[in-house]
Amino acid sequence: MDMGIILASLVTAVGGIITTLLVVLRGENKEDHAMVVSSLDRLSDGMERVESKIDGHVTDHARGVM
Repeated sequence: MDMGIILASLVTAVGGIITTLLVVLRGENKEDHAMVVSSLDRLSDGMERVESKIDGHVTDHARGVM
């Protein structure tokens, strides 16, 4: 009977440690994800500006403006 109590306590302790680690890692993952999304948004905005400039330049050539 004593061995059962020791085993149950050990399983509970290990489970608690694993749960704590998962909560901490999940929080860091959310912060990292937010940083990546922000960087991708800025990159996307820059790409749209470049695309607009190229489209305007090509259109100018097609009209003979240049």
